[in-house]
Amino acid sequence: MNTASHRHKTGERVTESGHYIDVDGGHVVLQAGETFPNCSKTGKATTWKHESV
Repeated sequence: MNTASHRHKTGERVTESGHYIDVDGGHVVLQAGETFPNCSKTGKATTWKHESV
């Protein structure tokens, strides 16, 4: 499944392992089955997208 253009919210389950970036530029590496975290800069809920290589 290619989620490169999809947006994901804090608390949603990760369906594709990989590198993700949030709206504030924070980067995380997540594995399928984990949940999207809060923003590492603000600590608040955010939106994530799969980081393009």
